[in-house]
Formats: sequence, C-alpha cells, structure tokens
Amino acid sequence: MYSNEVLKRFKAPRYAGGLRGANGTGRAENSESGDLVKIYIFVDNNETIATARFKAYGGVSTIVACDVTCQMLIGKSLDEALSLTTSDIMENIEEGIPENKAYSFALAEEAVANAVEDYYKKKEKEEKKLGL
Repeated sequence: MYSNEVLKRFKAPRYAGGLRGANGTGRAENSESGDLVKIYIFVDNNETIATARFKAYGGVSTIVACDVTCQMLIGKSLDEALSLTTSDIMENIEEGIPENKAYSFALAEEAVANAVEDYYKKKEKEEKKLGL
C-alpha cells in the first residue's frame, strides 16, 4: 500500500516535534478520520521561514505529508508558503500514498495557512504594543 520511501519517512520523520520560539502555529483537523495536525514556523527578520516543525495525530500519510511540508517551507517567504498547495506537497513525495489519503496533504496545506495567519496576528499585536 505504501512505498518503501514513504514508510522510511514515516518511521523517522525529520521535522517531527514542537518548536520552541515558534512565532506562528497552525492547526488543522479532519473530523472524519480524526487526524489532527499542528505546524510550527519560525519566521526570521526577513520574513523567511527559517525552520518548521510539526506534531500530528494520524496515520502514515498524515505524518509523511507534514514532514514533507515542513521540509518544503524552510527558506520560503510567507507568500510562497501561502501559495503552497496540496498538489505541490503530493508532488514532493514519490509514489506510494493512496489517492484516498489526499486529505492528509490538504490538512498540511491548511495548517500552513493557519500558521502564517497566526504569525501575522502576533506581529500586528506586537507592533500595536510598540506603537508602530
């Protein structure tokens, strides 16, 4: 059902875990499957995503989708992150994810959008606090 590459990434995801100092956090869930995803981003002074991590409750496809998404986010501008689509994420995984698991990639896309939105909200709040 899953390719060896997908299973290898599932067993040892590179970007799993929380991110201390994250300045953007996005959450997404699928009520039908029960999958829950959180993506954490740290945006540097150039508004570039310096690092990204995830926590997920879900199956193989959800873990792998989040791991690949975090890898893709690093070095991207916030606009580039927002333009990331489910198809873009799926293209970065070699064959091996069943078509009926596409919702996992949509969860990752939604969590990214929510993380960027959270970053902007926090930034706006901080600017108001500083009187900018």
